[in-house]
Amino acid sequence: MIKNTVNHWWVRKAVLVLAFLPTLPLFAQEIAQLPPTTPPTQQEVQPGATPSTTSSPTPDTLRAAGLSSPANDAARYLAGLPVAPGSPLTSLTQDPRWIAHAKAMNQAFSQLEQRQLNNIRIFQAENIAPATQLSHTCVYLFSGPDFLYADAMFPNCSTFVLQGLEPIDPMPDLQTLPPTALFGTLENIKTSLNTILSFSFFKTKDMREELERSALKGVLPEIFVFMARTGKEIKGIQYMSLDKAGNVLQGFQGATRGTKITFTDIASGSEKVMYYFTADLSDDATKRNPALFRFCEGLGPANSLLKAASYLLHEGGFDTVRNFLLQNSTAILQDDSGIPVHYFTPDRWTLRFFGVYTAPIDLFKKFYQADLRQYYTSSSPKPLTFGFGYRWSSRSSTLFLAVRK
Repeated sequence: MIKNTVNHWWVRKAVLVLAFLPTLPLFAQEIAQLPPTTPPTQQEVQPGATPSTTSSPTPDTLRAAGLSSPANDAARYLAGLPVAPGSPLTSLTQDPRWIAHAKAMNQAFSQLEQRQLNNIRIFQAENIAPATQLSHTCVYLFSGPDFLYADAMFPNCSTFVLQGLEPIDPMPDLQTLPPTALFGTLENIKTSLNTILSFSFFKTKDMREELERSALKGVLPEIFVFMARTGKEIKGIQYMSLDKAGNVLQGFQGATRGTKITFTDIASGSEKVMYYFTADLSDDATKRNPALFRFCEGLGPANSLLKAASYLLHEGGFDTVRNFLLQNSTAILQDDSGIPVHYFTPDRWTLRFFGVYTAPIDLFKKFYQADLRQYYTSSSPKPLTFGFGYRWSSRSSTLFLAVRK
């Protein structure tokens, strides 16, 4: 049993950082010591597929539709996108520092679109969507603020639940921040997003340090950036919490703090909602406070996503959350750091494998799964054209889908 589970989680994430040091920001150059990825100007595309030309909605379109809100303007500003005409933030976008930020963000997300997101959309439509239609809820535990991959893998869901140890803090009015603090925050955002844009996962220690030094505290800035950059229009934000029974309380009265963001997916016109909760999911913590499990149960069976989960579900100390996911998911999409494959018994689950499986990265080599290797050897999995998890190259990534029978 893990006696100090919160520290154990942070220590494991911190050690993971050492495996990838030294790094330089994506906005300057890719990390040098790792094997090169596909050049940003090239794109792996599924045979017969047409590259996506999806772009973010223009502020004129948003205003004409009566959609822009203060939260949405803040999201677009932080993401380096034009705010709605007449927005109080318009003057802030004239500053050369914001213009440089916007240019860097445009370049980074353009590369991400070419290298990852367009290929994920193609893959998802062909392989994930047909098998995950029974639920319109996505539960993504151990996610941190990674709305980006929840939306990419489950774009047809209308409810998203994300969770992490990282805190929620209210978003202040950006106009009230001193210029030095505001533009320093833009730099912090770029730094905190570096590895997820390069490798598909957050370096938790780096993100935690950036959150602590930023004038905008908590995970909302990253979530806002991902929403704006994926064409979501934020309609409203509610700060909330849960009691131990999973009931929603206004404000931060309960022990489990969170936020509810209502938004419109501009591409489909669908109204959706995303929840983020700060929660420790170790056995000791969830025994004392099962609020998040009770809340998710109320949403019904879900499509669950696990990525770069530090192999926490492979050993003692996180049995309760593993069992919860197995009992309350209609489908689970994950890399090998999620639930060990032997828990997916053939009488209850249908498995489909993608990419390759050789072994975990050296840091987690003790979590090698011989049975997973056997599945890959015998099933001729379809190759991946995008990276996923710690094995971030498309040529070495592991991904499998478990669907309840």
